[in-house]
Amino acid sequence: MVPTKKPKRALVLSGGGARGAYEAGVIRYILQVLPDALGAPPRFEIICGTSVGAINAAWLAATIDDPSRCATELEHHWRRLVFSDIVRFSYRELWRIFRQTVLEQKLSMPPRRPTDGREGGILQTSFFDDIIRREIPFPNIADNLDAGLLESVSISATDIITGRTTAFVQSRSGVPPWTRDARRVAIGGPLTPEKVLASAAIPVLFPAVHIDNHWYSDGGLRQNTPISPALRLGADRVLVVALKSRSFEEKIGPVVEAPPQKTSHPNHAFVLGKVLDALLLDPLDYDLDVLERINAILKHGKEAFGREEFLSELNEVLRTHRGQGYRIVDSLLIRPSHDLGEVAAEFAVEQPDDFWGSMPLRFIARRALAAEGAQESDLLSYLLFDGGYAGQLIDMGYRDAAERHDELVEFFSE
Repeated sequence: MVPTKKPKRALVLSGGGARGAYEAGVIRYILQVLPDALGAPPRFEIICGTSVGAINAAWLAATIDDPSRCATELEHHWRRLVFSDIVRFSYRELWRIFRQTVLEQKLSMPPRRPTDGREGGILQTSFFDDIIRREIPFPNIADNLDAGLLESVSISATDIITGRTTAFVQSRSGVPPWTRDARRVAIGGPLTPEKVLASAAIPVLFPAVHIDNHWYSDGGLRQNTPISPALRLGADRVLVVALKSRSFEEKIGPVVEAPPQKTSHPNHAFVLGKVLDALLLDPLDYDLDVLERINAILKHGKEAFGREEFLSELNEVLRTHRGQGYRIVDSLLIRPSHDLGEVAAEFAVEQPDDFWGSMPLRFIARRALAAEGAQESDLLSYLLFDGGYAGQLIDMGYRDAAERHDELVEFFSE
């Protein structure tokens, strides 16, 4: 009797700034509740993260040897955030932008010498720099890989100069064949705080990170296939935690030819929120649709040709063109049951002025709420790094995972 091949399971954590607290709630349910139903701790062979998902993924990979503690402390870190201590306006960066665009260009001032470190965002990130370096035990990732608790962990960032999506991969067996698309590369080696910070550097908001003479920013900037690293690393089952509650079509309603009356142009806070949605959230829905279409083609191909060898013969040809073949991959998607922009707006309107700290951030918050009628705020949902808001998202993630209990048990079963 031929032994059944055990499936390789991947956890894919997407990006979305402060929305990432939702992922902590889902992780808590998986690691603290499912063991009783499964009779053993749930196992991920592969963990992939992008943007804030990279922070959660690195923490998970480094502490998965103690699942309950892993979930408890991740939740604790999110719930203890204080907005005014974390999100602070960078006057230094504003001066740098002014110098580059006005003084150096208009007045022929000599350009400032480039520096190592971080540049390019209007918000300070010292809190995240410190907590990621201090709290995530990065050497433990290698220990967990060696112990067989994981096979691979990957985080994605964007090379700003080339526009290339870079997957930083730490794996027991090295980096597998990736892709012949020059726009996507994989680099092996230990994960570091710099790589995680680079993946989480949301453009415009958080400064880019300098690594090996490259400037990197958020992995969602060009990551048109967020699930791709998990598939390249060999996943047969993919659990995706999304940070968008419902599809664009469901949110805006049916198509109409024209608004009933002339509307004014949205302000910049509104536009920036929608741009972040397009960069960080929308590609995931498309990627899942592509995965389902490929699964259907492979299943129907067997029916059409009436041969079990159909897939293996097809893959012989595909490997010469794309480096890897195709396989049927089961997916499970957990996403917020409520719009996180609406949750952010409801939370924000209840906060006093001193909650926001500096005057520029108060102005941004007021503009964001005014732009979207205090009913939703996509921009604030990315910026509200505060335990009050995070706690609501953690609780929602836990409840939403509980609603999918039976599907999660099946996903982790052999």
